[in-house]
Amino acid sequence: MPSPDSPPIANNRAELRRKAFLQAARQVFLEQGYEAANMSEIVRRAGGSLTTLYNQFGDKKGIFLAMLDESLSEITHAMKVESQTHAPVREGLNRIGIQFVSQLTRPDSLETYRLIVGLARQFPDVAKSFSEKGPDKVRVALAAYLRDREEAGEINAENPTQLASLFLDMVRMGLQSRALLDSGFRPTQEEVESTVRRAVDIFLNGVAPHPV
Repeated sequence: MPSPDSPPIANNRAELRRKAFLQAARQVFLEQGYEAANMSEIVRRAGGSLTTLYNQFGDKKGIFLAMLDESLSEITHAMKVESQTHAPVREGLNRIGIQFVSQLTRPDSLETYRLIVGLARQFPDVAKSFSEKGPDKVRVALAAYLRDREEAGEINAENPTQLASLFLDMVRMGLQSRALLDSGFRPTQEEVESTVRRAVDIFLNGVAPHPV
């Protein structure tokens, strides 16, 4: 007869297996590309079985999108934390921006971005699903924080989703674009922080409450 501890232990094992699959999947997709990536190779590196892999993720597209979703979860979590703690807007946006840019300019994130762009024509459904699971979720999380700050009277945010997109583009565009085009460039922490501070200054100047 199974002990009362069996379900938690089984759940923990399943979660560890899932993490191993996702780590192996990232390696395989970045090394081989989406089309050439092989599910059996993911299992070979992670251990487990093909049956378990398919049960957890459904198919290659499923594990690919789960891998991307996990890589962005830290960013969305950070935005939710700022919203839930009602962090002052300048402090919150600086922390959000620094984490966002730091994540996007990591070597593995840059390779993932290149991979997604390359997929857009041949596998438009995969690219579309990535947009929904990744960038769209980040925008929604940031929009919630901006809405919270509007309710606190710190900013005017008539269209928080649009403002979220604008802010994210402001902080990421210069450093991410340069890193994508120059494989030898990796922004320093100081460059990331100064870029984000400047973007926050400009952004808040545009959404500051104006006297009637």
